[in-house]
Amino acid sequence: MEKTKSLYAIYKYDFHKAIERTIQAGADGVDGKKYVKVAQTCFASLFDENTIDHLTKVNKKGEATRLPNDVIAKVGDIFIWRVNNSQMKEWWRRSGKDNKGIDKYERQEIESNPFCYVLIDNRPGICLMAIEKSTAWGSNPDLVRDMMLYNFNSMLADKFDLEMRIEARMNPKDIWEFVHERLYEHDDYIRKVSFVFQNPKKVNKTNGMEVKSSRLKAMQKTVEISDALKGFFTMEFDKYSNGKISQENKDMAEMVRLCGENGYDIIITFKEFKTYRINDYVRAYYPMTLDVLQRFSIGIHTINDKTELEEWFDLVDEQTKEYVNESEVPKRRNKSCK
Repeated sequence: MEKTKSLYAIYKYDFHKAIERTIQAGADGVDGKKYVKVAQTCFASLFDENTIDHLTKVNKKGEATRLPNDVIAKVGDIFIWRVNNSQMKEWWRRSGKDNKGIDKYERQEIESNPFCYVLIDNRPGICLMAIEKSTAWGSNPDLVRDMMLYNFNSMLADKFDLEMRIEARMNPKDIWEFVHERLYEHDDYIRKVSFVFQNPKKVNKTNGMEVKSSRLKAMQKTVEISDALKGFFTMEFDKYSNGKISQENKDMAEMVRLCGENGYDIIITFKEFKTYRINDYVRAYYPMTLDVLQRFSIGIHTINDKTELEEWFDLVDEQTKEYVNESEVPKRRNKSCK
């Protein structure tokens, strides 16, 4: 069945003068300082001149593969780009029989070029990029980001003595909101939940230290009697157990409160999302249907004289204004001991 809806990771990008001038920029006498103010225009010219038709992917061995790509549509400063990957698929083909009449097989390979969509809003003051979470790139948009950044910076440095940053947009998520979102909006499920209990005698107390649940008091007392620094309580689940993971479970709700107020860890392992820790900064993902991209490609506008993709980017920009870029995410604080 053809996929009609995808999730897109949201990234913010900006530009600065190249840290080290390239040989070509030096030979051409290019000075990036004069291009910084018009860097978005310089960036857009890479697409206008079709210099991004082929990108280079470098593997861990340093081997390079050229990837053909396509700019699908461009309206104003917004465009859709299809970024291909290169994957080798293999299968075994029967190649006759040996002298004992037993079938022989030989391995064969074929290259496939699965793709993901990259949506770019290069309007002044916006500078957003949305990268599809696609199996073509291992469902890891950062792989696409890193590959594009390598290529973009090579081109920008040579032509304009510029470099760019592309950073994921991040926001702290309330634990219950995040669990609900993963379970019911992303059809994910919880595999494991781990709570970390500090020994009350070995940490600085806060106003939130009071424990009401007799079950939790027993766990905490066990850690204290053992003279341990901390103890772990871990539960494992299957995909049918998620109804118990909610604020309706009073002991669990208090466990979350205790950990949240005292900086203790709660670690939730999902099937798809993998690991979430309480108070984590979570990447911004927004859904997009394929028909919106198709209507953008043929130039259909709404009654507001905008494309649906432009309105989608307006919404993303507004809702992520208070988010931070991944380099700005504060480090998790350490629990202080006596």
